[in-house]
Amino acid sequence: INYFQSQISILRWAIELGRIDIYVDVARLSHFSVNPRQGHLQAVYHIYAYLKRHERCAMVFDDNIIPYSSADFPEFDWCDFYGDVQEAIPPNAPEPRGNPMQMTVFVDANHAGNVVTRRSHTGILIYC
Repeated sequence: INYFQSQISILRWAIELGRIDIYVDVARLSHFSVNPRQGHLQAVYHIYAYLKRHERCAMVFDDNIIPYSSADFPEFDWCDFYGDVQEAIPPNAPEPRGNPMQMTVFVDANHAGNVVTRRSHTGILIYC
């Protein structure tokens, strides 16, 4: 168990250093840190083999602001679900200063991906 946990820790460190291409696989294997099986350790070795085969690969991120229009997104009336809610802005909130910032968020999930517990796994990538 300790060996498996240490290997998961090493892979998580690799993710922190920039290998986010293995994030989902390592996160899913982390669920078995308490009670890993032989197949889970083989999956860890498979990730190491992937890293060795793709050691010079890089993910390229474009820092340009994404042009989008509100016409790209359909309008929905969510009042039936949320009621008549407003964003709570504190009365003592400071005025915005500086240049505007665009935040881009990508989210993906496998709904009920765990066949035993029917739990989902979600991944989020945030660019500021």
